[in-house]
Amino acid sequence: MTADNVYVRSGPSVQSSYPFGKLNRGAVVRVAEENFGWARVQTAGRAFAEINGFVPLDERIQLSTDGTSITATAVTELRAPNIGTESTPDSSWKQIGRIEAGATLTVVNRIDGERGSVWCVRLPEMGEGWINSNFLRRSTTAEAAAFDKAVVAEVVAELTTEGATANPTEPGTVASESIAIETKPAKPTKSPERIAADLRRTTFAELEAAWLKVKGQSVATAEVGALYARYVAFSVDVANDPSLASRIAARIAQLEVQQEVQNKILELQATKARLTGECDQINGVAVAIEARSEYTAVGVLNASIIYDGVNLPLLFRLQDSSTGQTVAYVVPGDGFQLSTMLGTLLGIKGEKAYDDSLKLDTITPKTIDFLSPHSGG
Repeated sequence: MTADNVYVRSGPSVQSSYPFGKLNRGAVVRVAEENFGWARVQTAGRAFAEINGFVPLDERIQLSTDGTSITATAVTELRAPNIGTESTPDSSWKQIGRIEAGATLTVVNRIDGERGSVWCVRLPEMGEGWINSNFLRRSTTAEAAAFDKAVVAEVVAELTTEGATANPTEPGTVASESIAIETKPAKPTKSPERIAADLRRTTFAELEAAWLKVKGQSVATAEVGALYARYVAFSVDVANDPSLASRIAARIAQLEVQQEVQNKILELQATKARLTGECDQINGVAVAIEARSEYTAVGVLNASIIYDGVNLPLLFRLQDSSTGQTVAYVVPGDGFQLSTMLGTLLGIKGEKAYDDSLKLDTITPKTIDFLSPHSGG
């Protein structure tokens, strides 16, 4: 933001929309699109920490026993409070988001109106608002990276809080300051359910970290497909965890859009390469095309940021030399120093198989031929 007290509106118009919040200079927002002088932004990050939303109080919403959160039992809407009319429910009717069944939101309070009541909630990441583009500038790489890391940290912290045990004291124990007997505190134990919940949250944090890395890659060559497969596989594990399930579903939807964009770019690149014949390593590509039938796969070997050997197995990407699209993932094997072959066009013969646990094609090489100059040691 380049100014103070800038309105976030419920639509891209001063006449037909109303403001539901204000942002000040220096606030960082995630822009989904720009059109006719307006920017559509997601309600994610610290900039929206003090701005709330409304959810209709009806049979589609279930209040938690402690009154601190609500869970949607059916699809409902997220509405924008009209701060121009003191945020009364009757005047706050604009929808700025869709709450999926199973999603859980933090309750701020309940507000009653003449024609109905609403739950005032903390804004989720999937909400949207509109800001006049004149008050925005493009963030630096460092600012964007800090924003993404902060959003992931906030989500993980929220999930950790949701999964925390409300009362660690076991039933039947006596808590009294008058007892002066010194006892060694018992080591807390976790139930199998709690252990599984913690593991799911750890996996989610790892996936979100990988998502940030993929966002930093070129759109045309990013490992969107591999990450999409990981999120889809994980969605099965969190089917009974509404808080995680709604977040995973939102990320899968984002990755589907990114895959669609990537496919369009790859189609254009392939068409350009065919029409002009101007692509990187053109000589190597010609050799590869002639010899492709001799190999299990042909492509340029590169490192993977998803399968980096830290949280997931170590694999290498084999990419089409003209489009950058992933052809397959190569499994490191005895006798091959794959790390020394990065950036080289290779013809690989070996066993190609679909790894059901990883949801992708892998090749275990038996022979590797260099189809472009090899500079590695």
